[in-house]
Amino acid sequence: MNEVKTSTDLDAIVDTLTAAFLEDDPVVNWLIPPGTPERERYLRGFLRAWVKFMLDHEGTAIVTADHSGVLVWEPSPSGRKVPLTAEDEEAFLADIAASTGPAEKRCLQLIEALDSNYPQDLPRHGHVALAAVHPEARGTDTRTALTDELVRLAVSLDLGGYCEASSERNALLWERLGMQRIGEPIQLPESDVTLTPMFIPPPGVQG
Repeated sequence: MNEVKTSTDLDAIVDTLTAAFLEDDPVVNWLIPPGTPERERYLRGFLRAWVKFMLDHEGTAIVTADHSGVLVWEPSPSGRKVPLTAEDEEAFLADIAASTGPAEKRCLQLIEALDSNYPQDLPRHGHVALAAVHPEARGTDTRTALTDELVRLAVSLDLGGYCEASSERNALLWERLGMQRIGEPIQLPESDVTLTPMFIPPPGVQG
């Protein structure tokens, strides 16, 4: 089994996320359409700003030893030890704006859509914000290693899990782990692209 650990290596985390999401992710295709000049640069800038913000504010990155698989999660809004301030959020949005060039508007729209549609009445849980396997590691045990560690953490911390699946394929993968679709799909502006909210309750709590 692929070894799993936590990581603060921002460059390595972002490298894997960028390689995975550039390939064929409907949300990323909406965010920065294929053919956009310097598309990889702007996606990398967005992901770097987002991951850095999470790691700086109680988030955790779980990775395989070679960083071929990455999963980044953060406490739910009600589960934070230190609540986010308006200044924290303004600095995060400014970081996105400074690093995403022509994709700035949609990157900010995506964050707004995720925030405004975040369920407020879920049992204790963590937010699985980003999860990806490098294209070269697909078909290996990388995904299983990550999800096994996520389940272990959920049990040890007595937490459920919430995520927004970016495609039907990803939603089906999360369903195999026991997550269920909840609420309405999150519609992205001026498109037919949606994210699927999904949740698994804490151990011992009925869904």
